[in-house]
Amino acid sequence: MSKGEKKRRRALDAYSMLQRAASMASAQVEQAVHPFGLSASQFGVLETLQLRGPVHQQELAQALGRSKAQMTAIIDALEARGWARRERHVTDRRFISVYLTDDGRDVLASTAPARSDAIVAIMAELSGEQRERLARLCRRLLRVLDPDQANEPTADAHDDAHDDAHDEHDDVSDDEPDTPAVDTTLPSPT
Repeated sequence: MSKGEKKRRRALDAYSMLQRAASMASAQVEQAVHPFGLSASQFGVLETLQLRGPVHQQELAQALGRSKAQMTAIIDALEARGWARRERHVTDRRFISVYLTDDGRDVLASTAPARSDAIVAIMAELSGEQRERLARLCRRLLRVLDPDQANEPTADAHDDAHDDAHDEHDDVSDDEPDTPAVDTTLPSPT
C-alpha cells in the first residue's frame, strides 16, 4: 500500500470513528433530555436563546448548523409548547427574531442537569489531557469547516496555535505500519 493510500485510509477511518462517536454521544444526550419533552436540537435552541437573548431565526439556524427548514420545524415545536416565541422586526418585517419565554427558561433549567450529567458521563471515559486534545482537534476542524468562525477570537487561541503545531508533529508517520480502525485479531484457540 502506497503512502498516499495509507494516509487516505487513515483519514477515512478517523472520519468514520468521529462520525460514529458523535452519533452515539448525541443519542445519549437525546435520551437524557427526552423525558422533559425536548429533543437535543430543541434544547440547543433554548440554550442559545438564553445565552444570546433574542436571535434572528436565520442566525439561529447558522449558529446551530441547521437548515432553515429544520430550524422552522424546531421553533414551531417550541412555540407550540410556549417555550419560545417569534416576533417580526419592527422596521424590517422580513426579519423574524426568536425569544425565550419564561416557560422556556423553566424547562431549560429543569432539563440542563440531566443533559450535563449525560455529557459528563460520556467525557469521563477520557482523561483531562485527552479531553483537552479532543477539544483542540475539534476546534481545528471547525476552523477549517467554518472559516467565518475562524476569525472569532477564543480564550485559548494562543494555546491552540502552540498545541496545533505539536499535534502536527505528533501525527502517525506514513512509514509506520497501518493499523485498522477495528480490532481484527481473532482469539487464540484454547
